[in-house]
Amino acid sequence: MPPLSAVGAPAPEVTRTPDVTQSTAPVTFSVDERTAQYDAYWSNVDICYPHYPTIRHRKRFIVNSLRQMPGIGEKTVFDVGCGEGTLLQHVQQRFGLSEESMGGSDISLGAIERARGKVPHAYFRAGAYPQLGRTFDVMICSEVIEHTEEYAKLIGWMYEHLSAGGRLILTTQAGKIHASDRYTGHTQHFVLSELVPLLQKTGFTIVSARSWGFPLFTLQKYLTDIRFDHVREKYLEGTLSVRKRLLFSLTTLAYYIHDLIPFGPQIYIVAQKPTEQA
Repeated sequence: MPPLSAVGAPAPEVTRTPDVTQSTAPVTFSVDERTAQYDAYWSNVDICYPHYPTIRHRKRFIVNSLRQMPGIGEKTVFDVGCGEGTLLQHVQQRFGLSEESMGGSDISLGAIERARGKVPHAYFRAGAYPQLGRTFDVMICSEVIEHTEEYAKLIGWMYEHLSAGGRLILTTQAGKIHASDRYTGHTQHFVLSELVPLLQKTGFTIVSARSWGFPLFTLQKYLTDIRFDHVREKYLEGTLSVRKRLLFSLTTLAYYIHDLIPFGPQIYIVAQKPTEQA
């Protein structure tokens, strides 16, 4: 099965969804309520989350994107919305980076503590727009901008905290907001042909951009709508049983077919900040 290339894939110009897809009944939360919501979420999914098929494939895309960066072993990497730190830990170990060259932020203090347990010497900060006092060579933002209506502000914040010539690796969602999306707090989904110009307006050059996930990930979203509470209790949360592990592994294998089809509810983008002019 071919690897998912992070560079060189043409950006589709059209998708089948409106510019921004919002939930039919958006709910607003205070900062404290949102933080409590994600503290509870990470407590519930901490064990199973790294094994979800879509999480594995997003990690594959991110790793492939990093692999194609010259001198990746010497780069600094920051994960915006780092969650429990599994991705940071994997990247650090995969490329032999020092823990001190890694960093991450999240609004969930519980997630930050879990992440710090995996990469103890990384540069962690709590909050939506933390003061970093430095820049990083790579910003990873995986499944974050669909959680905030201030996504343009967040993109700008990441641009400001990237080193000149640095890269943003971005994953997010497109299409209808399903039960699984509401469970994780999505406020809107995107259209690739609208998100790319927003990044360009911010100052980024697009390295690659594609849609991914049709037909199986699309089907998963619709099927889990039927009895989502059952799916959540039996598969998303709790311990990692042999049955779950087998199902997740088989689904992960099946999802490689999506590399061949440039459509679906998953968006993958690599963008670069211009180098400083001499």
